[in-house]
Amino acid sequence: MRCPLQSEFEAALTAILLRAVHRFLSAFKNYV
Repeated sequence: MRCPLQSEFEAALTAILLRAVHRFLSAFKNYV
């Protein structure tokens, strides 16, 4: 079984990565 803390950490990391990618894409669209 996976430790809940690790799962929560992975979920937070995924959310941060998705936000960073979304921010990068919108900035790229504005640049182009």
